[in-house]
Amino acid sequence: MDRPLITPNLNKPLVNAASMASNVTSAATIINRLPGISYDVSWTGTPTGTFSVQVSNSYAQGPDGSVSNAGNWSTLPGAAFIGTLPAPAGSPGNGFIDVVGTEAYAVRLVYTASGGSGNLTVLAAAKVL
Repeated sequence: MDRPLITPNLNKPLVNAASMASNVTSAATIINRLPGISYDVSWTGTPTGTFSVQVSNSYAQGPDGSVSNAGNWSTLPGAAFIGTLPAPAGSPGNGFIDVVGTEAYAVRLVYTASGGSGNLTVLAAAKVL
């Protein structure tokens, strides 16, 4: 029996230095057979905004990784996280988002900008214990 996992890829982050002057939506991560996912986020500059995590059971990818169905996405409530979501507040920083116990098929991270500018980098990881 295999043990599914998603490991951080430092050479190809989920989000790589994306401008935080506007909203940022990460690529979807399929977490089928995994109990959750975690995001390591870091930003530069002076952005202000909020993070949220969205889930979908209708999203689908083709064998080559291309999106075959964009799906319907819903934002997870705060109770789905350990701790609180990081909130960029006008200075460089970082944070960790640990999404636990979701039964969703696919997950993505969303940054909603409210001001300032900077760059966002996101690494994802998940595993079965």
